[in-house]
Formats: sequence, C-alpha cells, structure tokens
Amino acid sequence: MTTPLATEKAAATEEGAAELPPAYVLVEVRTISLEMLANTVAQEPPAPAGCRVRRWRRPPLDTYRRLFAAVGGPWGWTGRLIMTDDELRETLRDERVEIWRLWTGSSVAGFVELDRRVPGEIEIVYFGLVPGQIGRGLGSFLLHWAIHHAWTTPGVPRMPRGIPAEPMRRLWLHTCDRDHPGALAVYRRAGFQMFDDYTGPEAYPSDFVAPPGLSGPATPEAHEG
Repeated sequence: MTTPLATEKAAATEEGAAELPPAYVLVEVRTISLEMLANTVAQEPPAPAGCRVRRWRRPPLDTYRRLFAAVGGPWGWTGRLIMTDDELRETLRDERVEIWRLWTGSSVAGFVELDRRVPGEIEIVYFGLVPGQIGRGLGSFLLHWAIHHAWTTPGVPRMPRGIPAEPMRRLWLHTCDRDHPGALAVYRRAGFQMFDDYTGPEAYPSDFVAPPGLSGPATPEAHEG
C-alpha cells in the first residue's frame, strides 16, 4: 500500500536524484518509520561512569561533518554530507534543531540530533556512536536519554505571553534495512511503534553498495533518520 509519506518521499527523491554528487548513487532501501505517542522514559537515565551529554550549538561545518562521517560511515550515512554549506549552516543554526554530544572523559563518543521544527512533534534525525565506543551500552543510554529529554524539555522559540505552546504529541524516527538487523527491535522495546513502511531509492556513497547486514557493529547503536 502506498502511504502519503511514501508518495512524498518518492517525489522528493526523484526531484533530487539529478543533483546527487558524483560519488553517490541511488539504492533501493526499505525504510520503516516509527513513532512514540507518550513518554516511555519517566526518569532521566543515569549516565555511565565518566560520561555526560552536552548541547553543541552552532557547530563548525567541518567539525560537524567529521563527527557525522565518523559515526555514520559504517552505515553509509549521506544526509548531511550531500548538503551544501549554506543548507547545512541554515539547519545547524536553527535553534529548533538540537545537537547533543555524548562525552566520555575528554573524547566525544557519539551524538544525537533532534528536530523540533514541526510544532507538536520531535524527530530523532540522527544518533550513534563512534566505532571505538560501541559495545559499552552507551547507545542504549543515549537513546533513552534522548527520549526522556524530548518529552520533558520544552523547545524554542518561546511562545508570546498568553499564547500556550503546542503540546508535544509524538516522537518519531525511521530506520532502514541497512541498519543493524536488531535496530528495529531496539526501537520497539523502547516504546516506538511502526506507522509507515516504504521501499524506494535512497542516496548512498557509491563505495557503500553492499547487501544489508554484511557490515556494521555488533549492536544497533547508530541510526540515520
């Protein structure tokens, strides 16, 4: 069955296909979108020893892209890498787009990116760990931290006095068949439920065209939304 989300996604993909950089190709991918309509993490999860989560405001483009590539490289992430400098700068400087880095000691272990630009909902656009930090349970912590933060922290901008802010209705993300095979189960255990299932072309680096599930870490601790 073709859903409105699938139709919009296909149209956008076709429109942008001609503008792909030379190093990228379109690959047929199954994308599953999931949502959460009520908070499933009532208490902020305790950070693992030596770890902390900090907001990263207005990151330099090159530094952001390096972290994005370090986390997403094993999964073929493309979203931010094929944006122009102006497009990426506009996105990262929007206060409704929140980037939170997970630190362990003096090193960045990973990040989560939340998009509040649609009133009443938040998308987990990206989250993941750098390869050297996978397997320590940090991915589970970061996902549950993000869920709690999204549901309990008001976004910006503040509404004018006398005008109530639109209540939070849902938190959502999507995964695909090039994520780890266990990723979908992780999201479902966290409280997300599927609302869309779409198969269509997506942009990937040309050197990343390989059957799903043959590469990547042993635990689903990276996600491109």
